[in-house]
Amino acid sequence: MSRDGDLIDTIKANFARKSSAQLQEIVTTTDRERWSQEAIEAAKEVLDERRVGRAEEPETATEKEEPPQAVSYESYGLAMGGLAAFGLLTGFFIFPLPRRNYAVGPDPDMPVPFGSNMAWLALETADTDAVATALGLRETRTATWAEAIGAAHQNSLFVTPPLADWTLVVGTPLLPPECLVEFVKPLLQRLSDQFGDAQYFCTNQALELHIWARARKGRFVRGYGWFGQKSLTLWDEGARTKEERDLGFEFAHPHGVTDGQPGNPNGSDPDEGWVMQLAYLWSIDPTTLDGHFKEPVMGLLGGIASEDRIRP
Repeated sequence: MSRDGDLIDTIKANFARKSSAQLQEIVTTTDRERWSQEAIEAAKEVLDERRVGRAEEPETATEKEEPPQAVSYESYGLAMGGLAAFGLLTGFFIFPLPRRNYAVGPDPDMPVPFGSNMAWLALETADTDAVATALGLRETRTATWAEAIGAAHQNSLFVTPPLADWTLVVGTPLLPPECLVEFVKPLLQRLSDQFGDAQYFCTNQALELHIWARARKGRFVRGYGWFGQKSLTLWDEGARTKEERDLGFEFAHPHGVTDGQPGNPNGSDPDEGWVMQLAYLWSIDPTTLDGHFKEPVMGLLGGIASEDRIRP
């Protein structure tokens, strides 16, 4: 089997926070369903680097945090509503986002990275027009990356030009409403039935909201959502994918934090880095677009009428 160096490097970055004892367990594992060959190779390399002094053992946290009070799913909606502002899509919660001037710079037509405080789709197709039609976009027009990413932060949807075998759709209208599962799951099933592979990602630093989901050929595969502000697992459906296992995702609180509930001492709470690493392995990491794609090709910018929603 060929050695995937890029994948091993990505896994190593995630394994850096594991103890040597944990890494040794991975190296000696017989459970190949849980740990892939790349993950085992990554664990070996991190251990070797620590032995020769090129890497250090991670520090162990000594402070113990008090567990927050138990919360219900409704708390997610209250927090979302507290930070939300209604935009073009009535009923969708639009987070207040930092404004950046994407129009400046020497190459405004070149791909512009995004990711933080945003939601996006990754679809396995190079047919930009078909994607815009499938989402029901209105008044579409061509737009540069610089213009479109700025507009995506202000209630428009940007359908990127083809990026290798993928097309991304980015914009605040994709930020989840309170009915997260009811919105994302049927949307991905419908789009994957048309395009083969459909993925959804969302991350918001203020709320510590991190979501990923995937469907293939009309079949839902995986959905996960973490609402860190309330230490609440919003969604955990489907088995962990191979890529999640490769990255060593171990959840500290797989069902959220409640009084008296022990956590996983070897795990962590999801963060934005998890979303981007998984996006990289599933399709494309949008934070690295400017480093991997150099063609100044324009995409499609559009919107949805105020009385409409994206049809799940």
